[in-house]
Amino acid sequence: MPARKKGISAMEELVISVSRKPRRSDVFLLRLMAVLGVLFLLQGILFSTAFMLPCFLTALCYYWYRHASKREYEYTLDEESLKIERVSDHGRNLLYEIPYGSIVLVCRPDSDEAAPYRKGGAVRVKKEDYTSYREDVPYYTVIVRDEPRMLKLLMDLTPEAIRLLRRRNRETVRISDTQ
Repeated sequence: MPARKKGISAMEELVISVSRKPRRSDVFLLRLMAVLGVLFLLQGILFSTAFMLPCFLTALCYYWYRHASKREYEYTLDEESLKIERVSDHGRNLLYEIPYGSIVLVCRPDSDEAAPYRKGGAVRVKKEDYTSYREDVPYYTVIVRDEPRMLKLLMDLTPEAIRLLRRRNRETVRISDTQ
């Protein structure tokens, strides 16, 4: 999860790249499609060419799913907002542009401040996960007021990003420096 700084000190911008680790179910499904594709190919060669159509469709599904399951995100923290973009082979897709004034809470997911926003909590929020799924990388809960609803974003934030968020909106960041 490398972070790079751009710009000069007056125009501070922090970019964090997050590459999502593939889930076990994704790996299993890709292997299953590859085995089925080879099986259909062998049946098409040995028995009948009618098995070539399922072979082709399985290979097409494998190719499509392999590219659809690959996820990379980029968080950009600049002077006025936090931007979340999905990065793919086809380009960038801006998912959210959140002004710092819309951020209600930044905390660890197991803290008491996040309790009302958990599943079954007092406040209903839509949850979006933009983490890397790596166990060695800490992730944070970011609660955003996006009128008329609220969003719960799970993000891999670096210490520099937390310091920048604290400078922009001090009362919303509820993470102690010792954690």
